Amino acid sequence: MLFLLTLLLLELLSLGAARIFNAAMEEQSMFRGTITVERLISDLTGHVYFTGLTWKDMQGETIVYIPSGDFRVRIWDVLTRNYKSTTIQELTINNAVFSLHVDEKGRLDFIKPTSPEEKKEEDDDPYRNIKLDGLSEEERKWIGKQRRQRREMSMQKKWQNFNREGKKIKAKLLLNNCRMEVFYRKMQYRMDHVHIVSTINTDKDMTINASIGGFGGTMVGDGISVHGKILFEEKAEPALDLALAFYAVQPSSLGIGMDVKERMSLETYFTGPLSNPLGSGTVAMDELNIPALHFEKIQGEITYKDGNLTFDDVKAKVFGGDFHANGDYNFDTRFYHIYGIGKRLQASKALPGSGLDCPIDLELAFASMGSPRAIAIDGSFCSGAGTYHYIPFYSIAGKVHSTYRDLQFSDVQIKFHGFTVDTDAFRVKDGKLTMNPIEVYDEKGNFLMNYHYQ
Repeated sequence: MLFLLTLLLLELLSLGAARIFNAAMEEQSMFRGTITVERLISDLTGHVYFTGLTWKDMQGETIVYIPSGDFRVRIWDVLTRNYKSTTIQELTINNAVFSLHVDEKGRLDFIKPTSPEEKKEEDDDPYRNIKLDGLSEEERKWIGKQRRQRREMSMQKKWQNFNREGKKIKAKLLLNNCRMEVFYRKMQYRMDHVHIVSTINTDKDMTINASIGGFGGTMVGDGISVHGKILFEEKAEPALDLALAFYAVQPSSLGIGMDVKERMSLETYFTGPLSNPLGSGTVAMDELNIPALHFEKIQGEITYKDGNLTFDDVKAKVFGGDFHANGDYNFDTRFYHIYGIGKRLQASKALPGSGLDCPIDLELAFASMGSPRAIAIDGSFCSGAGTYHYIPFYSIAGKVHSTYRDLQFSDVQIKFHGFTVDTDAFRVKDGKLTMNPIEVYDEKGNFLMNYHYQ
């Protein structure tokens, strides 16, 4: 008899799924506004299938629309009408589009697309529209700090659509082929083909296994994979234990001051508080072209801390030789510095058409002040024995300086058998070698000839 009564109650649950759902939505307090569905079908196990779920905020604006999905509920909670934040045990979402905001303390909220009124309110921030061009590194850091503080204050004042305060969640979450937009600090990430499998226990942690197709916004690339956990034991702020891989990223989208088209891949591991995590990993690029230099097979190590990205033990091939480098990049100022040493570069590849053929060692220092035209390269070079227009020489040495698409050589000395050439007169500008007449003297300083480069 008890078994038959249980089956009857479950059948009534299935038939009245829509009524029960509406009642539960009226009683819940986690999602501000209204949640409605076009159609609900429930089975005897507490599995509910839905189509056309719409969540609207208090002003009637749509926050999230989910074409289809399903969820599994605790039968006893439904039968006793004791709806809690843990009533839903599993949730599957298909083909949805939604936007998330994560504030400085790691609190999550669902948001609607920015309206013109909200855009104007953001523009009232006196630090938002300050141009960084021409400012010093310290001034840029100060402005970046002010922007972060004002964003945090602004988000604390906003009325949140999602309120999990004091409520537990223990559920499994699956996202299938969704589109997401995530706002964090000043950064915006748009992600397509999002597939996520996650288990959530707000008393302990949230595990994440995700694959993401193309992404854009602050960072542009072909794909992302995420594996790891977000830890909730620390009440003040969630902590990360996540491995992230970014595939085919466009460096120019990061605002590093160079119009770099070649793609790079990043594999990173983050730990520590969400608002200020520590990261470490690797970077790789098949090739990189910057003014007068062509790098290949780039690999190195990266670390992240306090808004600074540090590059260590970076190795690459350049003009047939080896290049080792290290450096740093600051996300607030967009300034970066790179220091590198090249060994046995081939002059015939570095300066085609110049007539030089020899191995070259060099030291270079790159510095950028946040724009493509504010990049400076300084260094020195020296060579082994080689030929200059089939004339053998013992060595060539000098200094190099490069600004936007303009590579200049100075204090150049070429030692031949019986005479020496000293000149400051050649440069590579926009990929073309130009050279003024060169005066040649013997070892005693007597004039021998003028040479005009053709």
